[in-house]
Amino acid sequence: MISRIRPSTPPPLPGMLTRQMGIAVRAYGRRSGMLRGGHTLRALKAVDQRLDALIAVGRYYGTACLDPAAILDGKAQPEEIAGAAFVRVALAEQHQTDVATRLDLIARLHAAQPVCVRDALWFYAAQDTCGHLLASDDAQLLACGVELAGRLALPEHIAAVHAAAVRGADQDACLLACARMGQVPPRAEERWIAVLQGQDLARQITTLQALGVMGGHRLQPELRHYIDRITAADGPTEQSHPVGWAAAADAALALWAAREPEAALGAVLQGLRVPNDTALRVAALAGRIEGLLPVLDFIERQERPVEPGERDVLRLVFGHVPGELVNSQGTSDERQRALRALACKVFAANGCTGLEPDQITHWTDPALKDRLWALDAIRIRSGQPITQTHRLTQAFDVGHALRSWLYVEHAATTHRPFTLSHEDLAARQMAAVETVQLVASLQADPPPP
Repeated sequence: MISRIRPSTPPPLPGMLTRQMGIAVRAYGRRSGMLRGGHTLRALKAVDQRLDALIAVGRYYGTACLDPAAILDGKAQPEEIAGAAFVRVALAEQHQTDVATRLDLIARLHAAQPVCVRDALWFYAAQDTCGHLLASDDAQLLACGVELAGRLALPEHIAAVHAAAVRGADQDACLLACARMGQVPPRAEERWIAVLQGQDLARQITTLQALGVMGGHRLQPELRHYIDRITAADGPTEQSHPVGWAAAADAALALWAAREPEAALGAVLQGLRVPNDTALRVAALAGRIEGLLPVLDFIERQERPVEPGERDVLRLVFGHVPGELVNSQGTSDERQRALRALACKVFAANGCTGLEPDQITHWTDPALKDRLWALDAIRIRSGQPITQTHRLTQAFDVGHALRSWLYVEHAATTHRPFTLSHEDLAARQMAAVETVQLVASLQADPPPP
């Protein structure tokens, strides 16, 4: 009789696990900084691949990776604490089968490192984790479950999120989670109106995020009134609210520009009090010539290469950023020639032929605006009149902030919820955008019967 051969634990590869964990710790540290800068989704993908590689290596080691992860977390240097906690939670979610042990780890690390624990769960949570968090009597774990249900857009947990609200979870967070799942309760808009009419910027930002995810034009009059309040001369400022005001103004303008691009652009051109980068994003999303000429004029007058916000306008509207504009060793003349050549090429492709770069004196010359009359009737995106298939074309190549606006715009124009976050794993964002683009192209040009 032939005896059964029991599978054995694969032999360890010397140094592979510890090396990959170290790479992932450093990658996660870089990722946090990249999300605050002008990096693109393609750049984020290069970092996220290190995190995915850790999960792949963990599958080879199985439960044998848990103790080294705990040791790494316990010995982490101050600059590596967040990354080490991320690694430990991510590997536990993949290989720790005892639910109580997993929840205890989440509770202990979440108290000091809530963002990295949230990210580890968002990216790599076990299938049953969200349900267990939502069933927890621990307020911290319950809040974590509410956010996770929304981040992952898991509608099977909608009843548990409603129950969490009754059990004391933050009402605004629960409504945001419901919005991300596409199922808000009947009286949600009443609460959102009250929040927008109040004074709490943090709650208002959460409400604006929910409206951005839901799509359509919900609470448009209330949104306009809110923008009037926070941009008024006697309203909150960057000095009085160093973080909250800029974030609230940006979230509100993202909604307005997505819903009424011409009105939002007109207000910015009239001097609406918003952060400079927010104003640039309004001009980029609108794609109108009256907003582009002042931006081109501003860029040309700078004695430096283009900065991320300016680069994003050029990338989204014109579809290309010449190398001369980002070359730190280049001259002002080289940048001017490249910028004018790019603009004239796109203008010619959209009906304004005959304009040569050397014919431009300055971008705000009324005579130049008259020559570009053919552009008055169109919005430019990727160098062409904007269509639904063009809206997300540049999503991989603009900065994270502008990409988040593109997601809001997609929800607003399709009138359907769009939960995708600009902070999600790059691979998931790319897959979602590519799917949206494919569906849009099929709808625009259906296959023959």
